[in-house]
Amino acid sequence: MRESEESGFSLLELIVALAIAALLFALVMPTDSRRRGRIELASSAREVAAALRLSRSQAIAMNRPMAVVVDVENESYRVSSASAPRAFPHGSQITLYTTEDQKLTRGAGAIRFYPDGSSTGGGIGISLGQDQYAVLVDWLTGSVSIHEGLDAQHR
Repeated sequence: MRESEESGFSLLELIVALAIAALLFALVMPTDSRRRGRIELASSAREVAAALRLSRSQAIAMNRPMAVVVDVENESYRVSSASAPRAFPHGSQITLYTTEDQKLTRGAGAIRFYPDGSSTGGGIGISLGQDQYAVLVDWLTGSVSIHEGLDAQHR
């Protein structure tokens, strides 16, 4: 047998196979990263809701006002009884809806809960690309709800 008749793949066949694999990878990768971003955003909305509920529970249990402070500029929030802030997903757009008297600085404010379970009300909007969540707090009852979708801020 001659050397060129040996079984195996030619260089051209390998290049074509690698090009097809790269094309498939390029098509699948953006979908996976978008799904990962959506999951991270939903998880963040649930964590914020849990922090708000914790703050309400602490206000009732300790018989004193408690708050969740949101820093829009630094993309973080913290429960007033906690020392370390928690970060929102990197690159997300954060919007704080609160009363004028709860605005601490130009880019930060609080949602406050009182010992009777009520609150100042408001909400936190979290969006990343086209995905959006709104975590809303009822002022009268202090109940916390999560809304998903593009119209979440208008509920």
